[in-house]
Amino acid sequence: MMPTNTQLLLVKAGIIPLPAWLLLATIAGFFATDYSAIASHVSVMTLEDGAAHQIANLAAWIAGLSLIAFGVGIWTISGRTLSVGGLCWIIFGVSMVANGIWPMGGPMHGLYIIGIFNIIAPALSLLDVRDERLREKLYGLTAFVSFMGVIYLWLMLNGFDPEGYSGLTQRFFGSINFLWPLVFVLQHSRLKA
Repeated sequence: MMPTNTQLLLVKAGIIPLPAWLLLATIAGFFATDYSAIASHVSVMTLEDGAAHQIANLAAWIAGLSLIAFGVGIWTISGRTLSVGGLCWIIFGVSMVANGIWPMGGPMHGLYIIGIFNIIAPALSLLDVRDERLREKLYGLTAFVSFMGVIYLWLMLNGFDPEGYSGLTQRFFGSINFLWPLVFVLQHSRLKA
């Protein structure tokens, strides 16, 4: 069954999170006081007043809402009653939106770390997709993204995230995770053309 235009549009939202998050987080850093993109997470800017805070929130909202749309798109093209992969992207998107609503430090920022579902979202999404050609093309990237998600979680939980470089590692590993939806969209579009 061919995806509808609405389904394709929802899936194409996966192009947005990586560039929107990186670009807006970078712009926000220019307005922040004593902020280092190398040393500090993007969320640190939610503790400030003014433009840095608002732009950091906007980065989280745009990334989060587009991840939610992408998750719905994955769900609809899967043809399954329950797409656990699509649901994981939706949950991750909701956690990103929460990052843009509540400042860093409280449990509502990220909704009690529910964004951890991003680690399994690529692998479960690949299982949900029925197109064997697409699954074959994305297998290596999916394994890499999921593995790197576990590595980052391990670094964070054990305090091995290098001191003074947590902003850099967040951007590095966050970009890897946001890369999966973008590549999925490009490969899906190429195969459906």
